[in-house]
Amino acid sequence: MKIGAQGYTIREYAKTEADIAKSLKKISDIGYRYLQVSAFGPIDPHRLRELADENKLQIVVTHTPPDRILQETKQVIYEHDILGCRHVGIGCMPEKYTGSLEGLRAFLKDFSPAAKMLREYGMKLQYHNHYWEYLRAEGKALIDIMAEETDPEEWGFILDVYWTQYSGRCPAKQIWDLAGRIDVCHFKDLAMHGKEQRTAPVMEGNLSWEEIIPACQESGVAYAMVEQDDTYGKDPFEELAVSYRNLQSKILLPFPEEE
Repeated sequence: MKIGAQGYTIREYAKTEADIAKSLKKISDIGYRYLQVSAFGPIDPHRLRELADENKLQIVVTHTPPDRILQETKQVIYEHDILGCRHVGIGCMPEKYTGSLEGLRAFLKDFSPAAKMLREYGMKLQYHNHYWEYLRAEGKALIDIMAEETDPEEWGFILDVYWTQYSGRCPAKQIWDLAGRIDVCHFKDLAMHGKEQRTAPVMEGNLSWEEIIPACQESGVAYAMVEQDDTYGKDPFEELAVSYRNLQSKILLPFPEEE
């Protein structure tokens, strides 16, 4: 399993091309070699690929606006081909579909043509969960129904261990239940601040990483993207560095100067 950085963590520092250039260098200097592009400001895909290459970063997955996936599928494929990226992610199901089994099935029906086209071009549509996928219908969580009613060759899951735990399900069990369907996993920890649940650097919260990491490695997860939705006033690059250093104690990761 390869460890990368989820760009959403540094979204406030990736609003312009100049910002993106500085931010990718900082991520590379930490030691990350894999990147998810998410919530970046406007930038030509050719230039983004150049900046990633200059900083020894491989773009492996994106979060792409769902309306673009739905309405501009061929252009999305073209841009991902430029980036060298085979995983096209939906970061959030459009609100009109959330909250019911009928909504979920409408979402799957609407996005099925795009998923099929992506497969034809050697790419895969990747769905990122939050908490509403764990609402229940017909005696099951919606995420389980989604897995049952989608083609594994066309639909993958970007499993977010924080939101899975937040929703009451064991992340390691969920990883095993979706074995073979998860190409990318989001690594973020859950810490308590009084009664408030907060995102935290990996291994700085309460998730059972001694179960999550082996589950990922043994079930075939290819990439783990470190993410922190909110750093609560702390420097997000420093928080990404804390996660990277902590993961070095569990996964063989090179220090930047060792490469």
